[in-house]
Amino acid sequence: MVSIRILVLIGAVLGVIPIALGIVALVTTEWITSSSGLTSSVVICSLPSLCLPASEATLTKSLEIAGVVAIGVGVILSVILGMWTKNLLLLLLPQIFLIAGPILILIGFLLYAKYLFEMIITVPLDLGYSFLLMIIACIVGFITAVYFAFVTGSSSPQSENYSDNDSYNSCDSKRVSVVYSQRF
Repeated sequence: MVSIRILVLIGAVLGVIPIALGIVALVTTEWITSSSGLTSSVVICSLPSLCLPASEATLTKSLEIAGVVAIGVGVILSVILGMWTKNLLLLLLPQIFLIAGPILILIGFLLYAKYLFEMIITVPLDLGYSFLLMIIACIVGFITAVYFAFVTGSSSPQSENYSDNDSYNSCDSKRVSVVYSQRF
């Protein structure tokens, strides 16, 4: 049987992907590109006609940054708690962050698109690679949350009444020893 520590480390590597993609997407300007080649993003606005008003820009920036941070906190907590605790309730705590992060990212970039399209409906725009990176970060973030939920669920004890070397009598009264696999 695969050690729970190995599964946690695989999840940590998987969790780095949406964090890295989210950071790259936030610091690059290729969210949208105008026909003249100018670009703009949630954080950096190089094309004044594509800049959101302050309140809407702050809202979308905050949601995007909070989403990436929540995924990071969830991955870190999953690794720390997954390696050193067996308390099932504590192991579920990072799931809140891992699920909330992608949801915040999704809401943030959907609001960004909504506000932007409301602001300029007549200018043809293409989605830039930064916008697509954020979508991929959101999707991989959800996959990471599901993965850690699976690892957490598979690491919970099946029954408190079984020991590592339980035995039972079979139908023909032979003594059969059942050895349960160790998780660590």
